[in-house]
Amino acid sequence: MCMLCVVNPGVIPDRDKLENSALNNPHGFGFAIVVPEDRRIIRERTMDPDEAINRFLELRGKYNTGYAMWHARLATHGKMNVDNCHPFMVGNTDTYLAHNGVLPVADDPTDERSDTRIFAEDILAQIGGAPALDNPHIFDMMEDFTTGSKIAVLTVDPRRSEEHTSEL
Repeated sequence: MCMLCVVNPGVIPDRDKLENSALNNPHGFGFAIVVPEDRRIIRERTMDPDEAINRFLELRGKYNTGYAMWHARLATHGKMNVDNCHPFMVGNTDTYLAHNGVLPVADDPTDERSDTRIFAEDILAQIGGAPALDNPHIFDMMEDFTTGSKIAVLTVDPRRSEEHTSEL
């Protein structure tokens, strides 16, 4: 199963722990860092573990006032490529999500996307993205849908009143 780590404001993860996650989950890497002062999120993805770790630590050292997430992928669905590396943009918004587990999405053998990418692009985006999670009924429905998994959502979506982190 993948390694997903949500990093609190002011915290810089330990290089050894990031390297260990990459060794055990070698199918792609990515991170997102909230920069609340600029109301933006920096997101990078790569297939190269050293590049991912170095960039994450470099950028986290510069931007550590908001939440961040780190993801090391162990592929269960979809092609092993950068397009299937987490975190994924939810629709065309300032929202990104990453996931640890397996989601019950439609299994179309012609679709090369990962289950998480399908969730981000086709499910969460279509129900309204991060603002939809403010609705308790939708949040409960998504929580039931993702049972057995962990999903982290980072957003600076202007439809939200403040920076939020949600964990399903």
